[in-house]
Amino acid sequence: MKMYSVEEAFEILKAYKITTHMESVRRWLRNGTIQGEAPLSRKEGWRISEDALYSFIRDRTPDQAFDSNKTTNVVKEEIKEKARAEMWWEIVRKNIFEDYIELKKTRLQECVQHKGYSKAFEKQLWEEVSQHTRGYSTPRIPYLLDAFLYNNERILMEQDFEEKEECILFALLEHVRKKRTQK
Repeated sequence: MKMYSVEEAFEILKAYKITTHMESVRRWLRNGTIQGEAPLSRKEGWRISEDALYSFIRDRTPDQAFDSNKTTNVVKEEIKEKARAEMWWEIVRKNIFEDYIELKKTRLQECVQHKGYSKAFEKQLWEEVSQHTRGYSTPRIPYLLDAFLYNNERILMEQDFEEKEECILFALLEHVRKKRTQK
């Protein structure tokens, strides 16, 4: 039976978007949420069996996501995304975010110009997002994992960019544009 170290288990859990912190894995091991073999000395680390790890993953994600015979890939992704969203909101309700970005007018202008949208849209966009201060003097967007919070909505980041700020700004731009076209 394959055994994983805490670091290996963390990478797998991170790939399933269950956690972004290795200390969470250690805490789950200590309190028994993940079944593992405790270290005999400080030098040794926790060992987690493959069965125990994937049992934990199945508990944290819907069973249907692992049933390849009954669901298509599209449905699987929808189920996984729903589970991620539920976990995301659970963490957000505890007011835990990775960080935030401060919205700057010049960066927003660059994104609008990159997309080829009008100056009028740029002005409307800045008027709307500049109200998103969350109690601070400057507008800011909190984010966690692969999504951010804007007007009490969970919005997935763009995945085509390397910088977190760009991932958020371009997704925000498209979100606001779509909302305006729906009106």
